[in-house]
Amino acid sequence: MKTTEAPAASDLPIYPIRTVARLTGVDARRIRAWESQYGLLRPARTRGGHRLFSQRDLDLIRRIKHLIDEEGLRLQGVRLLLEAESAAHGE
Repeated sequence: MKTTEAPAASDLPIYPIRTVARLTGVDARRIRAWESQYGLLRPARTRGGHRLFSQRDLDLIRRIKHLIDEEGLRLQGVRLLLEAESAAHGE
């Protein structure tokens, strides 16, 4: 019998985009672009189509912001870095 594990608290999609923008300092328009144009984020969606972000998503947004603002990476470089890390972890 296969059991399903409950998602970790950091994976629960609970934050709407307005809250995420306030908590991360990243404009909602920029967050949407990172999702739709660059594929950097994959937030959950409500039945009505509204984005809901988890704590893990917030951490990722803060990391992307740091890589761009502090490390000087472009979005394409960020995407390649995240893909390489994901592949290294077998995700």
